[in-house]
Amino acid sequence: MDDVRGWSSFRNAIRGLLLILPALAGCPERQTIETAQDSLPFAGVQIRIGVPSALDLRTAWEGPLNEWEAQTGAKYHLEEIPQPGADEAFAIFSGSIAPTLALFPLERAGELIAAGSLAPLPESVRGDADGVNWTDLFQGLRDKIASRKGQPIVLPLASPVLVCCYRQDLLQAAGLKPPQTWDDYQQLVDKIESWAPGLNAVEPWGESFRATTFLARAVSAAQHPGQYSLFFDIETGEPLIDNAAFVQALEASRRALQKMPGDVLNFGPDDCRNELLMGRAALAIVCEPSPWDVARHREAVDQPADKRIAAASFGVIRLPGSREVYDASRRLWEPLPDKGVSHVTLTAFSGWAIGAGSSSSRVQIEAAWNALLKVAGPDLVSGFPPALIGLCRESQLQSGSYASSRDGDGAVSVANSVAQSLRDSRLVAELPIAHRHEFRLALTRSLGMAIAGSQSPEEALRDAAAEWREIISRIGPSRHRDNYRASLGLSPKPKAE
Repeated sequence: MDDVRGWSSFRNAIRGLLLILPALAGCPERQTIETAQDSLPFAGVQIRIGVPSALDLRTAWEGPLNEWEAQTGAKYHLEEIPQPGADEAFAIFSGSIAPTLALFPLERAGELIAAGSLAPLPESVRGDADGVNWTDLFQGLRDKIASRKGQPIVLPLASPVLVCCYRQDLLQAAGLKPPQTWDDYQQLVDKIESWAPGLNAVEPWGESFRATTFLARAVSAAQHPGQYSLFFDIETGEPLIDNAAFVQALEASRRALQKMPGDVLNFGPDDCRNELLMGRAALAIVCEPSPWDVARHREAVDQPADKRIAAASFGVIRLPGSREVYDASRRLWEPLPDKGVSHVTLTAFSGWAIGAGSSSSRVQIEAAWNALLKVAGPDLVSGFPPALIGLCRESQLQSGSYASSRDGDGAVSVANSVAQSLRDSRLVAELPIAHRHEFRLALTRSLGMAIAGSQSPEEALRDAAAEWREIISRIGPSRHRDNYRASLGLSPKPKAE
C-alpha cells in the first residue's frame, strides 16, 4: 500500500512539472532583463540640475548627462535658472519644483545654509578617487566657508580674495620690503614718489566694490581670534560695524585714498590690475581669482611685450594685516604676542558654488552629485566654463593649471598668494546673511560720505549701524540674530521663558 501511494505522489509531481515547463521557457530572458535593471544604481530616480541661464552649459553637458542616464537608469532635467535679483530672497531651492542640485553665487551660501536649504554632501561622493576630492580643497575654504560643524555642505568652484600687488623691482631698488601690516602699506603709499617716481597706488573703491574693499581692510583687526562676533554680535544681533576696529580701518582707508588718483573712486579690481600692467601704478589691491574684464584689460593685453611690465617686475602677497586686534566685548585693543601679525582673509563676496537642495530625497541627492561627477571632468574643474572656475584646490596649484591659464603677468605669485589666503583657518565670508545686499548698500552709502569728507569715519559708520538696525527691525531682531548664528555654524539662541 505504501508503494502504491509513493508511486502516485511521484506521478502527480511529474504531471505538475510538465504543466509548468512551457511557462518556464521564457524565464531566462526576463531574469536577464530584471538583473540588468537591478544593476543600474539609480534606476527610476529623477533629478533636476539648475544652472545659470547666462552660461551655455546645456550644449556642453547634455552629451555626458545622456551617457550618465544610460549608465545609471536615472532621468535628469537640466534647468536654466535666471540670476536672482540682488534685492530678492535667494529662492532657488524653495520653489514648487526646486532643483535637486544647483550652481549658485558663493556669496549666497551663508544665507542658504542658515535657512536650512542645503543638504550635506553624501559620504559616497566625498572621496578622492571617485568623488569630489573634498580634502583637495584649500583647508580654510573647506572648513570655514564650505562646511558647517564639520559637515561638508557646498562645493566651491571659485572663491576670490583680494591680494596686494607691487612693483618688486622698484621696491628692491629702493631697499624697501613688501608691507606686512596696513601701517607698513600706508608708509609705502606716503613715500611712493621716492621709490616709484611718477607712479600711483590704486585700490578698487568704485561703488559696486567699495564695501568689499573696506571690509577686507578691516577684518584683520576686527575679527578677534577668540570670538565669533564680527559684523554682528552673536548674542544680540546688534551691528558692530561702528566699533573701534572698523572706524580705524575707515580712517586708514581715507588716508590712503588722499594719496591716490581720484579715478580710484570709479575703479574695480580689474581697473587696478590694468594700471599695474600698463606701468601707471606701482602698488595695487586686486581681486583674484577673477574672470578678467576683457574690455578694460584689452589695453594691456594688446600691447606689445616691450611696452608691458615684465612678469619678473611684480610681487604679489596676501593683504596686509594688523599687529593688534580689537576685543569688541571688552572694547579694548590687544597687541599680538611676539609682535605677530593678525591676518584674516575676506572671501565669498563673489564666486560660484554647487549645492544640493535639502527638500530632495537622499537617493536623489546622491544621484545628482553622481551626475555632476560625470560632467566635471577628471580634474573636477575642466568640465565647467572658465568663467565659473577659480583657484580652490591644491591640485590646481600643484599642476600649475591655474597659473598657466591666466593671461596676466606674475600668475604664479598670484596663485601662491591666493592659496596662502584660502588655506588660512582665519577665513571669513562677507556678510553671510539674508538681505546682505541691503546691508552692503547702506554701508556703501556711508563709506561714500566719509570718503567725500562730509562726515567723519566715526559719524559715517554710526549712520551705517543705524541703517543696519532699521533693516534688522524689518527682518525681526531674533530672526536676524539666529540667521547670523546659523551662517557661522552656531545654534539658535534659546527662546526666553
